[in-house]
Amino acid sequence: MKGLFDLLSKRANTPVETRDYGKIYFALSALLFLGTMWAVLDEVTTRRPWKEYQDAYYTLSEQKWNERLQQAYANFDSAAYNELQKELEAAQARLESSEYKIASAEILKIDEQLLDANRDYTFAKSRADEAYYFWKKSLHEGDESQSAKKSYDDEVVLMTKYNAVVAELESKRKVHNELIKTYTLAVKDVQAKIKPLRADIENAIAKIERVHASTIQIRQIMSNNFDKTNFGTPKARIDRCQTCHLGWNDENMDSVAQPFTRHPVPELLKLHNTESFGCTPCHRGQGTALTAGFAHGDADHYWEWPLLKGKEVYASCNGCHTNEMYLKGGEQFNTSKQILFEAGCFGCHEIKGFTDIPKIGPEINQLAAKASAEWLFRWVRNPRDYNPHTRMPNFRFDDEQAEAITAYLTSISKESNYTVAKGSSSGGNSDKGKLLVETVGCNGCHVVGDDTRMRQARGLSFDIAPELSRVGSKVDADWAFHWIKNPRQFRSDARMPSLRLTDSEAKDIVAYLMTLKDDRTFEQKTLDLDNPEKIKKGDKLIREFGCAGCHSIKGMEREGKVSVALSNFGRKRVDELDFGDTKVPHTWDDWTFNKIKDARVYTTDKIISKMPVFAFSDSEMIALRTLLRGMTKEQPEPNYQRAFDKNMQSIEAGRRMTGYYNCINCHQIEELGGSIKAMLEDEGLAPPLLRPEGAKVQEPWLHEFLKIPSTIRPWLNIRMPSFALKDSEITVISKYFLAIQKKELELRDYKGFERNPELVTGGKKLFDDFQCLSCHTTGTIPEGKSPAELAPNLLLAKNRLKPEWIAEWLKNPEGIQPGTRMPGYFPDLLSPDPETFGGDAIKQMHALRDHVMTLQK
Repeated sequence: MKGLFDLLSKRANTPVETRDYGKIYFALSALLFLGTMWAVLDEVTTRRPWKEYQDAYYTLSEQKWNERLQQAYANFDSAAYNELQKELEAAQARLESSEYKIASAEILKIDEQLLDANRDYTFAKSRADEAYYFWKKSLHEGDESQSAKKSYDDEVVLMTKYNAVVAELESKRKVHNELIKTYTLAVKDVQAKIKPLRADIENAIAKIERVHASTIQIRQIMSNNFDKTNFGTPKARIDRCQTCHLGWNDENMDSVAQPFTRHPVPELLKLHNTESFGCTPCHRGQGTALTAGFAHGDADHYWEWPLLKGKEVYASCNGCHTNEMYLKGGEQFNTSKQILFEAGCFGCHEIKGFTDIPKIGPEINQLAAKASAEWLFRWVRNPRDYNPHTRMPNFRFDDEQAEAITAYLTSISKESNYTVAKGSSSGGNSDKGKLLVETVGCNGCHVVGDDTRMRQARGLSFDIAPELSRVGSKVDADWAFHWIKNPRQFRSDARMPSLRLTDSEAKDIVAYLMTLKDDRTFEQKTLDLDNPEKIKKGDKLIREFGCAGCHSIKGMEREGKVSVALSNFGRKRVDELDFGDTKVPHTWDDWTFNKIKDARVYTTDKIISKMPVFAFSDSEMIALRTLLRGMTKEQPEPNYQRAFDKNMQSIEAGRRMTGYYNCINCHQIEELGGSIKAMLEDEGLAPPLLRPEGAKVQEPWLHEFLKIPSTIRPWLNIRMPSFALKDSEITVISKYFLAIQKKELELRDYKGFERNPELVTGGKKLFDDFQCLSCHTTGTIPEGKSPAELAPNLLLAKNRLKPEWIAEWLKNPEGIQPGTRMPGYFPDLLSPDPETFGGDAIKQMHALRDHVMTLQK
């Protein structure tokens, strides 16, 4: 230390102008140089890998297009090309003929004459307008100018003369031009034939030239006002993903590795314009970053929106499509929404897009008439012990809790006036009942025994309606008889429809159901169901665990949600999640997956969980986790979203209504449903597709049909049920079908459709010639015809079908309903009958329509 002080003291005594700073400056300069070199090296090698990616992409792209070019040359039809080249040379040589040159010269000469004649006409018209003004002016002033009138008349004569000259010249020009067109069209026709032969070659050459012209640069997309700041003000989103992912829309990059591979679902890019929408709205990640680690969020642990991988990318769909249940091409999104809708998560949780939805469970005020208290106790204790595929979750109640709940439900059942006539179900034939259950449509909702085809067709681990494999040990036979005859007699809001069974049919089905027993033995437990304390405790438990979220229960109509809102769950950070005493990895994915798998997994002495335990499959849990990840309050501005307009609102309301009543298990609507086909040996015996229904059927007919279904296809064993729908519900379904076809509900008098008598006569001939009644039977099934080959009764068409739809259907049946058995008689608007109406296909289709609209019972 003393030496340092001496050195500093000596330096302090040295005059400033004699001090030497050379070594210090050299050291600092060296450090500055090394730092600069390191910064440049780091910038070029570490921070700009995208340049290398772009170099590699352009090299690969050129290689791919050169391969395509060589393939195009190999496939090139040189013989045809050479032949066409000779034709082209001959056609071009004819352009040098004297006839062509004379016609061209004459056109130039006529054009000059036309210019003069048009100018003379224009000047004469101007002078006429001037003379007309002064003549009219003199008339208004009371002193008619004869000179002005004469000038006007003279100019009109000249205009007529010049106009005639123009007309004559244009006529001559047209003659010469038609001659020239014969020569030029011959050249163009040959060129048009040559162009397709070289199309692949020219395309590849153009792509290679484009690659050569490409520059190394950051590719950036700015979506103005897409995001919002923490203060709620709009801000732009910057996307630079395409700086590295250059092959996102390159047809040559289908099978190459990232980052150059083509987008796996090109159809989505037609709906989401990547050039303006960017990538991160769907894939997330840090759009401004230019290195993979930071762009994907792997290297930046503080980035809240890391890249979504695999099917997890469907989580982002919910940001714009919160109110929608179905997206074309969004398989994972659709599955997750269906699971959430059918599992009834919205009964306990507030979820945006799932408000005002009917409860998924039955009303349980009259259970004593349906099932025994012993069965109800075991059901409350563990629903999956009786039905492993039920939607009802397990609350893991102990015996004391299950007994209390049973006591309460039994007590409120005693307040019901509903009674069942004893012995009303006797006398049925179980074999006939089994056949009815298998044919009239019961298996469109219910699984029985080992026949799990419907469950497999639905693709979910749980059933939409109770499995009937043990129903004989559950329900009272007399109750079952009245229930299947008319479910709404027992419960006014029952989703179970009536199949319009006769008493005999209902008894047969009950006889069969009573054979489906639970052959297990259970320990007999004495239940104290009249104990006021237990009844009171049962009331408290039901309220505490939110049973009224799924079930209508007397006195609990105003009960609210018992659990947390999920509308912003996707924004939860890991530090906001309590993992309890588990060894579950501390990630959002793992916490959420395990919570869905076993809701009680994080329970400790201080963390109480009342959420019941579901039995979802792994794929279903992953789908729900994907949807939960997408549940955030962040939404882009409306101009970046698909408008949830009147049409979309009608579609969405209809989706939920048809999903609630399970119409889609039997019918295919949009691209959804039709699972019952799995239960049929011949899909031709399945209920009809309903996608074209809005354009197809008359609204008044549909309203009456949904009120009181009538028989349209008598050869089908499956019956269209009677749902006892309210008028408001029928309106929702009608608007849904119409909205799918971009139409609105309107009042229309179909009876006023005017049929052309001439068309009706011709239509009758075509109707007979085409043998329409061989399929569209109006009575008994024709000999040799399978029921699956039959089509709807055309005697119903007048009051059922829209006239304009009949013509469209005849024009292109396959286009309206892919896979239809209806033959297309008018392919490319060509008629198979060249005589009727002169072979006019459009007129023939209208004639068939008009004839069909005359048919009636």
